Amino acid sequence: LFRYMTVYDNIAFGLKVQKADKKYIKSRVMELIELIGLKGLEKRYPSQLSGGMNQRAGIAIAMLMNPTVLLADEPTSALDMAVQRQVVEEMLHVREAFGTAIIIVTHDIGVVSAMADSIVVLSNGRVMEYAAAKDVLENPQNDYTIKLLSAVPRLRREKA
Repeated sequence: LFRYMTVYDNIAFGLKVQKADKKYIKSRVMELIELIGLKGLEKRYPSQLSGGMNQRAGIAIAMLMNPTVLLADEPTSALDMAVQRQVVEEMLHVREAFGTAIIIVTHDIGVVSAMADSIVVLSNGRVMEYAAAKDVLENPQNDYTIKLLSAVPRLRREKA
């Protein structure tokens, strides 16, 4: 996001560069602002928004041209758990509302388990395992995947 531009202007930027019709720009940007949950924030600047709201604005920018596939590289990194959840929910909403496939690149197994239909596990650019998300998470077949999943911290309370 450009810090000197409002949320509205950041989202509209791509259409303005393409010299789209002003009425279309306003209509499309306001539609995205409402769909992404930024209504009432369109005149604010990125510095006036939370990290999660800025992520939403980024999602709106990505959806501006109705892509069939959205590539999200670590979409929840550097966000607290509550905001991560909001971003995941927004991305799931985008998937449903626009029919857009989402490819998520992440190390966050929680995000994977919440969003993925299929999982590709990579190591040094090589495919280690590819299967339905449930199969990979519940019954991994590759040694690397098993080690990866076993490294995920499990919180448990010690009995007194």
